[in-house]
Amino acid sequence: MNSDSLRQLLLFLTACTMIPVQAGDRIVADRTAIQAAFLYNFALYTEWPSLPDNAFNFCVIADDHMLEALASIKTKQIKDRPIFIQKIESPKQASNCQILFVGKSEHRALKDIAGQIGTDPVLVVTEEDSDNLREALIVLAEQQNRISFKINRTEATKRSMTFSSKLLKLAVQVY
Repeated sequence: MNSDSLRQLLLFLTACTMIPVQAGDRIVADRTAIQAAFLYNFALYTEWPSLPDNAFNFCVIADDHMLEALASIKTKQIKDRPIFIQKIESPKQASNCQILFVGKSEHRALKDIAGQIGTDPVLVVTEEDSDNLREALIVLAEQQNRISFKINRTEATKRSMTFSSKLLKLAVQVY
């Protein structure tokens, strides 16, 4: 990665964390769009042991707002692969995903979802609203009215996934 792309990532993520998060439909939609941009950047700075040849799969379970927000990245590519975005209904479908966003309403099922995925290299991302999110690899959080993220490197290692040191430096917590 060259220094220009690192600068762009840092500027983007810094700008994203400076946008206040408030109540209201428009602000919620804006927050979700920012989170979708975070997901895209997580994909750029994460290494999988292998990837399918035909597409890079973003999956969403239990969050239609995120599904809509991800539509903005459909025309981009990740690691020279076109992006495919899909809603999944069952944890059994998650093993075909490279990134799986789990909506808050499914937090109670996160352990079951992780059990279905096993050690498959799926980057599970969710929003923070409880302390019981150990199965997620990245947890998006609101901190001082800004979006930040925590990285579970231990769980990523179990799935043979690694994060760029640049991404690790931007996380508010790595465990």
